[in-house]
Amino acid sequence: MIDLHIHTTYSDGTYTLKEILKEAQNKNLEVISLTDHDNVKVYNELKDINIKDFYCGEIITGCEFKCVFPEYELPIEILGYGFKVSVIEQFLNSYNGVEKQIRYLEFLKEVGKSIGLKFNENIDIKRNEYASAIFEKEINKYEINKKILMENGVYIQTNFYRDAQCNKNSIFYINESKDYVEPNIIIDLIHSAGGKAFLAHPYIYKVDDVIEMTEKFINKYNIDGLECYYSTFSQNQTNNLIQLCKKCGQYTIHLYLHLYKNLHQHH
Repeated sequence: MIDLHIHTTYSDGTYTLKEILKEAQNKNLEVISLTDHDNVKVYNELKDINIKDFYCGEIITGCEFKCVFPEYELPIEILGYGFKVSVIEQFLNSYNGVEKQIRYLEFLKEVGKSIGLKFNENIDIKRNEYASAIFEKEINKYEINKKILMENGVYIQTNFYRDAQCNKNSIFYINESKDYVEPNIIIDLIHSAGGKAFLAHPYIYKVDDVIEMTEKFINKYNIDGLECYYSTFSQNQTNNLIQLCKKCGQYTIHLYLHLYKNLHQHH
């Protein structure tokens, strides 16, 4: 068993590096990848510890990059694997500025106040935090906010970021196109660093036709594969993505097996 989509406390994960390594060892995972959002800081920490004290399996370098699919004005994520960390790190140092999240949080606060949401207006951005996550955590403290959101057409089923901030029909919608690059920039970056690039969790994105969107993405960009298996996907959704991969021929139908076969020799 392997797991190639793991977030640590360097982004929005719950567990530290050492805690994850211990858990991976306890679960007998053969291969893992640490794929924090828009940073590879965990791999610097990894250099400073004796990995075998915590985990005896294999670790593939990874990261989850945010970009924007312009045809849909849609924030999406690309999973990169097997790359040279220094190349990726150099790019991300200038890409992932906290000022974006500060600006987003101020907008969410203003909209929240305008519809009467109850929350502490002094909430702010701290290290490795995202505006949507901070705002969601705060407004969830007050039961009345659920009613207010529903009265204003905001229905949170997955999380605030996907269902409100990325939803063009939501009063909390933020067009992030000006803040993030197009997918080809990220894909080319990953390839230049010796890695493979995959479109992450297609069914997470709020579009009318996920398969249509994904096929357009495949046809436009030099992507290596799709993430067909994800914790929130139904079996039907997974099957739909597998069928799309078969249709496209050169694309893997199983992210994990493809990566294990094609990337493990680098580490």
